[in-house]
Amino acid sequence: GMTEYRPPYRPGLWLGLFVFGLYVLTLAPTTAWWDASEYIATGHILGIPHPPGNPLFVALARTWSLLLAPLGLPVAVRINLLAAATSTIATYFFFLIGHRVLSAVVEERWMATVGSVCGAIMGATAYTVWSQSTVNEKVYTVSLMTVALLTWLAFHWRENLGKGRDDNLLVLIAFILALSVGNHLMAFLAAPALVLF
Repeated sequence: GMTEYRPPYRPGLWLGLFVFGLYVLTLAPTTAWWDASEYIATGHILGIPHPPGNPLFVALARTWSLLLAPLGLPVAVRINLLAAATSTIATYFFFLIGHRVLSAVVEERWMATVGSVCGAIMGATAYTVWSQSTVNEKVYTVSLMTVALLTWLAFHWRENLGKGRDDNLLVLIAFILALSVGNHLMAFLAAPALVLF
């Protein structure tokens, strides 16, 4: 039943390490086409990219760049690693979501794990996700991470219904959703689905 369900956090972490390794192996060593230069530069200097400005992304990128500065990596590599990390976190949550969904229809836990690993890897290596994850061309990897996190929190909220902890999760979901608008409006696309859920 739903009360007995245990999320496979450890296999998800191993999957995340694997996916992050793939992204690092194929990481762009510098800037690339489209808006990559703009976002790398504005993230590094705490600047303002083209409208609407993406203040959450800029703050995250600046903090990330400062944290990785002691490693001596070029700025572009540091910011590209932010894209790889946020996509990896999204993959982790999509794996957990896939496992939860599959566990409702498949009795064998190992089958749910294998199925969710396959789904998460397919999502992580899809062309658009891969290209955005190996060069920080835009703010989409942070949005992807936000959508994955919001979806996982919605499932977690459902698991906790009637246990007195559901209101806190709804407030957290609303807060993350509102905060995500400072990155890109894409993450707000999750709002109608969350309302229906």
